Amino acid sequence: MLRRLLTLARRPSVLVVLAITGAIGFVPLFGGPGYEHALASGLLVPGVASVATAWALASASKDARATPLASMLGGARRGGVLASLALLTALLHAARVGICELWGALFYFALSAGAGSVVGGVWGAVAGELALLLGRAWPRRVRLLAVLLALAGPISCVVVSVVRFATSPMIFAFDPFVGYFSGTLYDTVIDAGEALLTYRLASLATVSGAVLLASVLVRRDETRTGLGLDLGAPHALLRASVAVVLALASLASVVYGPELGHWSTAATITKELGREKHGVRCDVVYPSTTREQEAELLVKDCDEEVRAVERVLGAAGPPRIRAFFFRDEKAKKRLMGAAHVYIAKPWREEVYLQLGGYPHPVLGHELAHVIAGSFGRGPFRIAGEAGGLLPNPGLIEGIAVFASPHDDDLTDAQWARAMKQIGILPPMHRVFSLGFLGDSSSKSYTLAGAFIDWVARTHGVEKVRAWYGGKDLPALLGKEWGALEEDYRAYLDGVPLPPEAESFARAKFGRPGIFGRKCPHVVDALRQEADECRDSQRYEEAIARYRAALAMDPLDHASRQGLANVERHHGDHARGKAELLAIAAAPATPRTFRDRAEEALADAEFLEGAHAEAAARYERLASSSLDEDQARTLEVKALGAREPAARAAVQALLLGDAKRAVDPFASGLELGRWSDAGPLGRYLAGRNLVQRGYHEAGAAALDAALSDARGLPTARIGREAFKQRAVAACARDDHAALERLRARIEASPELFGGAAAGRREAVLRMIDRCR
Repeated sequence: MLRRLLTLARRPSVLVVLAITGAIGFVPLFGGPGYEHALASGLLVPGVASVATAWALASASKDARATPLASMLGGARRGGVLASLALLTALLHAARVGICELWGALFYFALSAGAGSVVGGVWGAVAGELALLLGRAWPRRVRLLAVLLALAGPISCVVVSVVRFATSPMIFAFDPFVGYFSGTLYDTVIDAGEALLTYRLASLATVSGAVLLASVLVRRDETRTGLGLDLGAPHALLRASVAVVLALASLASVVYGPELGHWSTAATITKELGREKHGVRCDVVYPSTTREQEAELLVKDCDEEVRAVERVLGAAGPPRIRAFFFRDEKAKKRLMGAAHVYIAKPWREEVYLQLGGYPHPVLGHELAHVIAGSFGRGPFRIAGEAGGLLPNPGLIEGIAVFASPHDDDLTDAQWARAMKQIGILPPMHRVFSLGFLGDSSSKSYTLAGAFIDWVARTHGVEKVRAWYGGKDLPALLGKEWGALEEDYRAYLDGVPLPPEAESFARAKFGRPGIFGRKCPHVVDALRQEADECRDSQRYEEAIARYRAALAMDPLDHASRQGLANVERHHGDHARGKAELLAIAAAPATPRTFRDRAEEALADAEFLEGAHAEAAARYERLASSSLDEDQARTLEVKALGAREPAARAAVQALLLGDAKRAVDPFASGLELGRWSDAGPLGRYLAGRNLVQRGYHEAGAAALDAALSDARGLPTARIGREAFKQRAVAACARDDHAALERLRARIEASPELFGGAAAGRREAVLRMIDRCR
């Protein structure tokens, strides 16, 4: 046994697999069984198994040459052994750093790299046989032919996936050797679902059919390179017939790939979604269940955003842009591969998003990618080296943030200034390299957008376009990166910043990116399951999953918060309250989570009838919060707690109760019962009407709220009233109302003062795009 192990350890294929997978394991995300390790193993091990099997067959003397069946079974066995060694290195690293989740990871490895390595070994046997046949003409090139053919299988499958990526909306890939590639870094919950099972059933049919076919093949000539059928052996005809049936089943899995979720095209997605509408510049594909009014707004939204982005970039995009809108993230994940991430493909002049109301929160960002493609590089029309084949993610995402900024409390420049103040502002040249991926997406996107905005303001947007198109930025601006860094930091020092921004920047941007987190896929999947259990009132299961997530990552503040909230309302009341108090009091907890814990405590006080205490807590939180939406909600809750007449409506709209969740119907009834709703009640009614598509009625309610002599109770509520009134005016093409709104906003600088600069820019930008 020891001698066999030593012999095995000296084989080149074993050494290659152990060396590479062992080295990869020192990268944090690859340090144990999981998606990344399985992906790396799937890219490596099947090719090694294929080459080793083909080489062994081509190198054997004619007398020692194995039968086709023995060769194929030997290849499958070799693939299995090499996959086991790759898995062993992952388990050794897991013993070093800890393991996230064992059995699920093992099952996933078996379906991906494990099965793929067996396929690789079987393909190596086929490649070896082909090399023997072709080697009759080139006998001295048999082994070279074997290696080339062995590599041709895995490489050709990767080429097919790349071609599908380039010629369809797909970003995911199912591959017979690799297994499954999810397509995006930012969807941390990796779940191929039933599609991976059906795909591997097809792989099993392929391998089984090949083995059965090999069982009826024999070598015919004296060189033992020719093959022929031997149907005279016992059950040979039956084996051959089953092989044909399995081959047809494998072929059927390819033909019916869209139905099985293995691949898709623009045509199959369009057919499944069911409806199309065409605007001035946009062709919109959307679910057939969408209301006609919503569909019209999708087209209008897209056309307006195209014009707005083109104005900012100073460049014309393609004549037509196609926008796919999916019902939800699950449908988008199944059909094109990205769940929570929005995607654009500039070279296809297409964007892919979930439905998101009017105006869509990220449609402009994705359209900016397509429009920037008009001055991008290479076949994919993006920014990057080697003619755009090596992407520059900071420049690609930064130009979209610049062209269509987030509707945020602070401007991107203010957020960058806050990061500088707290010492987490990285060198800008790192943001515009692969270092972009090392931080959280929110941090990297914001910094890239802020820097590009500065370049455009100080040197002109034409310099930005030239940089995106492949020119060197220091050469364009006549300064090296060091000097540019100094100029940019000096500019940031002059950006006005509210004092509370620093604490919120720590909370917003302090969380590491995916490469710096522990067990991100497993933790995020557990939290997602816990949230689903909570929302479906399976509270004990939710508590168990939150606790499991925290056992793997004690710094997962979202799970800690979720657990405390569920315990407070549906589990151990005292323990939940104690945990919320601990979260709120812990200085190490990010500010946003401390505030959420405080809000949860205030909600509990509201529901328990301690309205004065709840109002005081809400008001204290709102006064120090930089999150506009959260602070405005806190203010409304405080007003509801203070005013008995408003209490029932606010509770139904924002809190629910111990037995029922928030209910729009119940809140509508309570708003209707509110006999003297005043400006607050009219604002609440108007805002909710606009967000549900009732733009005319919502506009009337908001006009009444804005014109009420008593005035809206807080500046934040006033800002949101202006924003929602602008949305209603845009939706109805009410240009006169838009002009009035602009005039009122410009005449009221105090309304958008302090930490509201980002909100003011967003409202004015929306008004401009609709005029």
